[in-house]
Amino acid sequence: MPNHGQPITLTINSLTEKGDGIADWHGRKIFIPATLPGEQVSVSLYGVKPKYAQAELNYIIQPHPKRVEPHCSYSECGGCQLSHFSYDAQLELKRQQVVDALAKKNIDHPVAVCLGMEYPLAFRNKAVFAVRSENGVSQIGFYRKNSHQVIDISACPIQHPQTAEIITTIRNWMNEFQIQGYDETNHSGCLRYVMIRHGFKANTCMVVLVTLSDELPAEQELIARLTANGEIDSIIQNINPERVNRILGERQRIHFGSEAIEDVLHELKFNISAHSFYQVNPQQTDRLYATALDYAELKGEETVFDIYCGIGTISLYLAQAARHVIGIEVVEQAINDARHNAEINQLANTEFYVGKAEEVVPALYTKGYKADVMVVDPPRKGCEPVVLKTMADMRPERIVYVSCDPDSLARDLVLLCKSGYQLTKVQPVDMFPHSMHVETVVQLVKS
Repeated sequence: MPNHGQPITLTINSLTEKGDGIADWHGRKIFIPATLPGEQVSVSLYGVKPKYAQAELNYIIQPHPKRVEPHCSYSECGGCQLSHFSYDAQLELKRQQVVDALAKKNIDHPVAVCLGMEYPLAFRNKAVFAVRSENGVSQIGFYRKNSHQVIDISACPIQHPQTAEIITTIRNWMNEFQIQGYDETNHSGCLRYVMIRHGFKANTCMVVLVTLSDELPAEQELIARLTANGEIDSIIQNINPERVNRILGERQRIHFGSEAIEDVLHELKFNISAHSFYQVNPQQTDRLYATALDYAELKGEETVFDIYCGIGTISLYLAQAARHVIGIEVVEQAINDARHNAEINQLANTEFYVGKAEEVVPALYTKGYKADVMVVDPPRKGCEPVVLKTMADMRPERIVYVSCDPDSLARDLVLLCKSGYQLTKVQPVDMFPHSMHVETVVQLVKS
C-alpha cells in the first residue's frame, strides 16, 4: 500500500453514475473525478477501504482523444460532471448507457442516436443557489461536490444569461445592507436560497427569495434594484423556518407581480409557480414530448392514460391529438396545476386524478376504464409492478414509456414484453447536457 499522497499510475476503465472514473488496483475499485475511460492518469489515494478507495487526480498521462477544456472554471461544483468531454462523445456515452442497460436484461434492440442540442449551453430555465456568509462577505452559489460547502459563483454557463445579473444584484444588496446568509450549524441568518425561474419562449422571469423567517430587511431596496430594468415579472419571498434540506417552505409573500409566470411549449401555455415541477430544459423537453406524441400514433379517437403526469405537460400534448386523456399523479398541487393548464389551453378532453399510480390505475380499470394508448413517465425507480400488470391487463394498442433511468426502464421492459408487448422503438434524449443523465422514450405495441 502506498503512503498517503504517494502517486500511482492507473488506467480508467469506466465511469460511475456521478461521472467519476473507475480504475482497478490490487483488487480494489479506485474512484477518480474528472477522468475519462481509457485515460492513463497519475493519482494519489485517500480514503482507502477493503474493497475501494478514492483518489485525487495529479495529472493525465494519456488523455482521451475527446477530452476538451471545460466550459466552466468552477471545477469543484458537482453540476456538470462531463464538461471535460466533447459533446458528441457525451451523446454517444448516453446512448451506450441505454444499450448496456438493455443488454444486461438480454434485450437486443437497436438504440437510436441520442438527440442532443445544437448549442448545449444557457439551456436551464431554473436555478437554485445556496446562500451563506463567510467573514461578513456574502456567498451565492452551488454546493461543492459531495458537501454543503458553497462555491461562490459569478455566472453559470448552462443557466439563462440573466441569472448572473440577478445573483450579482442580490449579492451586492446583501453586502451593502449586511444581510446574513444562512448558517446551517446554528440555524440562523436571513437568506437561505435564491431560486430563479425563466419562461424562455414567453420571456418571463421569477425570483424566489427563501428566508429563514418572515423578516426580510431592506426589502424595498432589493425589489427596486431587481425590477429596475423591467425584466423581472415576479418576486416572491418563501419562508422556510425548518431545519431541513428541503428548499421551499409552505408560506410565501408576493413582493412584486403575481404568484406564477407563463411559458410556452409546443404552442401550449403553462403557468409556473414557485412550487411547480417543470422540466428545466425547454428546448429538449419539446423534443422529448414530441417524440412521445409521435410514438403514441394518435388518430383522434383514442382514450389515453398518462401515468405519473406531473403538471400535465405530456397530457396536454396528447390531448391535442386524442379524444380523451386521463392523467394520474400523486402530488395534489401538480394535479391542480394540470387542471389549470388544461383550462387556460381550452382542452376540455382531459381529466386528472390525485393518488398513487399503483392504487388509482387498478381502481380505474376495475370501474371499466380502458386505454387505447398508455403513456408512463415514472420516477427513477420505474413503475410499480401492479401498474405494469394493470397496463398489461388493460391491453392498450401501444405503450409509450418515458424513462429517466435506463436500468429501471430495462427491468420494466422485460415484464411488459413477457406480458404480450413488443419493443419497437428506443430513442435516447439528452435533457441534461454535461451530466451523466439520459432520458429515453420507447414504444411498445401489442403483439
